[in-house]
Amino acid sequence: MMKTILLLAVAVFVSSTPVTTSVKPHTDKTPARHTDKALLGELVDELIVAIKDFPKVLPKEKLIFLKDLQMNGLDHKEREVLFCQVEQELKTKVSGLSDAIFDHFRTDKKLMRNLNMYNKYHVKTCKLTDEKQDKIPLHDFLKNLLASVRNAYSQVN
Repeated sequence: MMKTILLLAVAVFVSSTPVTTSVKPHTDKTPARHTDKALLGELVDELIVAIKDFPKVLPKEKLIFLKDLQMNGLDHKEREVLFCQVEQELKTKVSGLSDAIFDHFRTDKKLMRNLNMYNKYHVKTCKLTDEKQDKIPLHDFLKNLLASVRNAYSQVN
């Protein structure tokens, strides 16, 4: 009799626990247009913060110069390649620097993660830029990039 009551109690307990599955819903690898707009909007916000936090004048030993990438008057495909080149420039020349003023450019921070995410969904191949290209200070590079991202943001529906 005790065994029967115990078995019934276990049966009731097991039947009342929720069943969860490990099946995840299918998600498409290409983001919807509203996701593009959200990513670009976050990039705008992060660039504004990075520009405000980054000093306009740096000591000579902390000056960073990046390739002067053509960021104005680009169509959609050219802008995708540009954003990939921007990510490469920031990763190779700024992300690894350990000073607090370069904190926004670490690969684990929101600015670089969003840039990487945008590129992951849009760029098939990324042309490397010419090493002989003119260089500009990081602060100017960021201002040019902000203008280009704002332009891209305004064009996404």
